[in-house]
Amino acid sequence: MIILPSNFELDRYGLHVRFVREYDAEFIVKLRTDPQKGRYLHATKADVSAQESWIKEYRKRETEGKEFYFIFSKEGENVGVVRLYNIEDSKFTSGSWLASSNAIGAGVLCDIISREIAFKLYPDSLNFFCISKENTNVMRYALSYHPIQYDEDEKNLYFYTDRLHFEKYKQLYLRMARL
Repeated sequence: MIILPSNFELDRYGLHVRFVREYDAEFIVKLRTDPQKGRYLHATKADVSAQESWIKEYRKRETEGKEFYFIFSKEGENVGVVRLYNIEDSKFTSGSWLASSNAIGAGVLCDIISREIAFKLYPDSLNFFCISKENTNVMRYALSYHPIQYDEDEKNLYFYTDRLHFEKYKQLYLRMARL
């Protein structure tokens, strides 16, 4: 298992990236409970202390290299979060992807950067993800990477892609999403 250092930070495409910490709970709850942004996610209560507790438990998984939860900022202002989980040598899942509307293009860049990190750690792995069938904007974005659909249920479609497809199609978004 590959473990990133606890002080992991990265500056890329105009965004600063670091691990989520307990003091980020209020920002995360605000994003997840926003009626527009959180409508396709599992329901979350507006309970900052519960989010802090969840982050404490997550940090244990982080130190084991099982999960990474990143927060993105621009000029000191938080703009998004993405989580990498179910990490194994041959696969990882990306999700919990949310961005504030304060920085145009930040959501796409958050997704790109988190997957770049994962594919750098695990270059031959597959990236699994699911998308709500109702989330047409994210669906359009995800399908532009030409992922393989492997499952479907009442609410979601399930996909995976590899590093080569990701690298090939991310260039279009990097040109469009520069902050």
